[in-house]
Amino acid sequence: MTDRDVNERLLRVNAAVDGELDAMGALEFERKLRDDPSLAAEYRRLAELRDAVRRHAPREAAPRALASRIAALTAPPAPALQAATAPTATVVPFRPRAWLDSRAMAMAASFAVLGLAVGAGLTSLRTPVGSNDVAQHLVSDFARAEIAGQPFDVASSDRHTVKPWLANRTTVSGIIVDLAPEGFPLVGGRVTIVDRVPTPTLVYRHNEHVVAVTELPADTRGVGGTGKIETIDGYHVARWSDANLAHVAVSDMDEKALGEFVEAFRRGEDGATTEPSKP
Repeated sequence: MTDRDVNERLLRVNAAVDGELDAMGALEFERKLRDDPSLAAEYRRLAELRDAVRRHAPREAAPRALASRIAALTAPPAPALQAATAPTATVVPFRPRAWLDSRAMAMAASFAVLGLAVGAGLTSLRTPVGSNDVAQHLVSDFARAEIAGQPFDVASSDRHTVKPWLANRTTVSGIIVDLAPEGFPLVGGRVTIVDRVPTPTLVYRHNEHVVAVTELPADTRGVGGTGKIETIDGYHVARWSDANLAHVAVSDMDEKALGEFVEAFRRGEDGATTEPSKP
């Protein structure tokens, strides 16, 4: 193997671990993992390292003083200061400097917005999600994954690959229903944090749309629905519970398609068994 091949292999493994492969690339990489034990071992090593960082790396909210300092950079000078420092003679402005100042102001404003957004995002990671806010939280999680182009942490159409991957990283051992014959093939899964608890989310595809089903303990409050499909922030949401698990499905599909998915999923559940929640 040439140095170029080694570099390309390393880039592809890292892209897979970071969830940067598209659906076709992820499926191709999955086939290579089955055929190449050394590649699979390298992937597992990097994935375990990533998971360890996620679990143990400290998450601190951005200090408010930082946002205040950045905001101060974008504020215009006080009128009194302008009067005190204004020259008595007419001065022709140095246009390149004025252009640079406007660019600097724009950059400072961008950093201010970025700092506030990062601070809010980090703070939200440290704030527990109330039971009644579970659906709203999962809609936000779905939207983030969609915008980032990373709908899953593990990309696979094989439920025997997705299930153990999720079981090793979450507190709920749920079930995965094979819905490919009904037009909803499995494409992967991801870990979703609900009230600081890692829970499994299954990702299915229907044409150009996806549906994410998060499985929660059956006694999770605020999850049991009326059977009707809701609309939250432009996304469709279905909620249902059984003796073992509570489910929340979020999708950008239309209501009819999501209803068909839920019916197919619940039919599949009837013939499957579910392991109890981990302590």
